[in-house]
Amino acid sequence: MERIKHYMWRTSPEVAITKFIEKNVAISVSDEVGRIIYANNRFCTIIGSEERELIGVNNSLFKTNMSREPFYKNLWETIEKGNIWKGVLSNKTNKGNLFWLETTIVPLKDDEGNVESFIAMYLDVTKAKIDSKKIEIQNQNTHTLGDTA
Repeated sequence: MERIKHYMWRTSPEVAITKFIEKNVAISVSDEVGRIIYANNRFCTIIGSEERELIGVNNSLFKTNMSREPFYKNLWETIEKGNIWKGVLSNKTNKGNLFWLETTIVPLKDDEGNVESFIAMYLDVTKAKIDSKKIEIQNQNTHTLGDTA
C-alpha cells in the first residue's frame, strides 16, 4: 500500500493534494454578497446539509450570537476591501449544533480588481475548542477547591 501511495505522489502530486484537501479542508465559494455558490463535500458534512440545500443561502445564516456584531463587521470590511481575513468562526449546523472553524477567506477579483466572490477554507477545530473549554472549567474548579481548603 505504501508503494502505491508513494507512486501516486510521484506520478501525480496534484491528484494527491486535491484528495487531501477534499477530505480535510472544508471549502465554500460565495458571491459578492455572501450567498453560497459552491460547497465541497467536507463543508456540507460539517454544516449537515447537501450542496443543493446550501446554494443561494447566505453564509450569515450560520453565525451564532457567540461573536458580537463588530466582529462580523470587521470581517466584511476586510474582505470587501480585497484583503484576506483569518480567524475562528463559531457556527451552527442546520440542526443547531455548535462547531468552530479556523477560517481563511480570500476575496477573488475580476480583471478590473473588483471583488466578485470569496473563497473560504475551513478547518474544523471543534474538538480542540471543546477540550480547551473542559480544561478551563477543570482549572477553575481546581482553583475554587484550593480557595476553600
